[in-house]
Amino acid sequence: MKVYLNGNVREIKITSISTLSDVIVQIEKEIDDMQIITELKLNEKILGSDWYNNAKNIFLLDEDDLFVTTQSSNFIAVQALSSSKKSFETITADFQKVSDMFRFDNEIKANSYFAQCIENFQWFLKIINDSLSLLGKEIKSIQLKDKNLEEKITELSSKLEEMIDCQQNKDWILLADMIEYELLPLLHSLNELYAILNIN
Repeated sequence: MKVYLNGNVREIKITSISTLSDVIVQIEKEIDDMQIITELKLNEKILGSDWYNNAKNIFLLDEDDLFVTTQSSNFIAVQALSSSKKSFETITADFQKVSDMFRFDNEIKANSYFAQCIENFQWFLKIINDSLSLLGKEIKSIQLKDKNLEEKITELSSKLEEMIDCQQNKDWILLADMIEYELLPLLHSLNELYAILNIN
């Protein structure tokens, strides 16, 4: 079987019941610890991003060609952080829209958007956490102006819990005020993170 690792050909011997998982184990021995597989193409088909979960169920033949692309973990982290900056701007704008919706008595739509905003924000935090981990940095080691990043995230999470309590009490005006005057300033303070990490 031929494996093309970043364009370089490797011959790998496989048995009649070799799986993609078996081959990946061999490939990972050849790549640097700081490299991550970012794309796999089996013959002419690019495998989906969930390939790792299905690798034990994908059986390979000796005549197959596997194309493997890797990137450095630092590169991936910086790319993810750059993308997260755009997402962050969207999230803050969306929270402002939700605040306006609650003020104008559109609470059914506002509640639906509010739930989505929280979910998007949680996904944003996961990207930040994973990216910092790839860069070898701990959240608590990132010092913002008044708190470290871990403390800031804890503060934000606590504020969101307060707001969810307010939502359950159906106090829409108070919830709108909390979003605009308490949550959004906290969110905007996270922007410092990108300057600290030199992310444009």
